[in-house]
Amino acid sequence: MRRLSALFALLLLLAGPARAAPPDATDFLFRLGMLQGHLMIGRELIDAGQTRLAMPHFGHPVRELYDDIAPWLDANKVPSFEASLVRLEAAVASAPRAPATLALYDQVLATLQSARATTPAALRDSIPQMIQVCADTIDAAAGEFSEALKGGRIDSVVEYHDSRGFLSYVAAELDRLGRLAGDTAPVQAMRGVLARAQRIVDPLIPGTQPKATVAGYRAIAADAARVAGK
Repeated sequence: MRRLSALFALLLLLAGPARAAPPDATDFLFRLGMLQGHLMIGRELIDAGQTRLAMPHFGHPVRELYDDIAPWLDANKVPSFEASLVRLEAAVASAPRAPATLALYDQVLATLQSARATTPAALRDSIPQMIQVCADTIDAAAGEFSEALKGGRIDSVVEYHDSRGFLSYVAAELDRLGRLAGDTAPVQAMRGVLARAQRIVDPLIPGTQPKATVAGYRAIAADAARVAGK
């Protein structure tokens, strides 16, 4: 037994250190979409004069999501834009409606588009693959809605807005796919599912009574997964 253990150790030494799996492009697009969704709901809240409610959605991309996409950026030699996200958060805190702040917001969105373009075109322009990303994002939105509720009532507006922002990204992605290939059957079907989810997180500033149960939202997410063929 001791001899076998020594042989096994020698084989591990010869093999060298285990290599981490390369970052997955689909997962990168999914997480980049959630980051964009945060920024979209943040901008919507600023436009509505709700800066206090907007602020978390400019902080979360830096503190919760950037580390998840950093491996792809590093592996594909994409310049870091973490500092730009930090500057945007600071600008929103000090002067949310200033032209310079809104220009910085647009610059950050353009940077996200440039990062997205580093993924294979065959992937990001694939209707089935991106419909799957949309379905996964709706599922994440349902999860945020679940976190927003306590005792059957809306307790955390931040998570409610997370859900709404993720759906805003899905809407933008479906519009892009529609322009790319027309409203194919999967795109049309996902638009219908999305509309049902969006009704749950309307209006922008909710009361305490939700428009659906968590189970109802998760059923919509399950329908999205079925459209994606999952």
